[in-house]
Amino acid sequence: MRRFWTLIICVCVMFAANTALSPVRSDPIIRLGGSTHNLSFTGMGFLPTDTTCYVSSPSLSALIFSSACVIQAGTGVPYGGITLGNVLPGDYVIQVTGNFGDVAQAILQVNGAGPQYASSQLAEYYPGSRVSIQATGLLPTDTTCQLSSPSSNVILPGTAACVIQAGTGVAYGGFIVGNVLPGSYVIEVMGNQGDFAQTVLTVG
Repeated sequence: MRRFWTLIICVCVMFAANTALSPVRSDPIIRLGGSTHNLSFTGMGFLPTDTTCYVSSPSLSALIFSSACVIQAGTGVPYGGITLGNVLPGDYVIQVTGNFGDVAQAILQVNGAGPQYASSQLAEYYPGSRVSIQATGLLPTDTTCQLSSPSSNVILPGTAACVIQAGTGVAYGGFIVGNVLPGSYVIEVMGNQGDFAQTVLTVG
């Protein structure tokens, strides 16, 4: 039996007053959003030849308790997530590295309360928009995931990517909106145990 959970679609940059983020490098770049101690990130401008990626913190390795990163070959767009460790308030560097050595960094300011989403409302997107997702409540035994739209081609072929941190039930991913008519479309993340999460994406 498949389990139904909650899927959050987030704008590339979302942070509350207690979280400040600014880019360090202009190309490639990463942008972060987060909820409590779970951060999601989206990058752009990476090499189209990249097929793998990883996330780290050059300033403090203990900042990242666990992480996951995935990139769809040919897109130069990595997606992923980070679970923060128990660290003191301060400014920390988050770095995403592609397998061809291209790097992007951002500064994360931790003020003690942990990053928060500014809003959980769904945004309106347009063809060509980059959408990042975070799905929570999936089975902790999931080790892989798939991102799809069951009843439409709203996801541009070849751009969907999904990764899950084993043991957490938290999946991250993203895609580029295809050339579709305005309307509402179902987006689904499915874990390899058959559990899934769905939400509705509005295309303007």
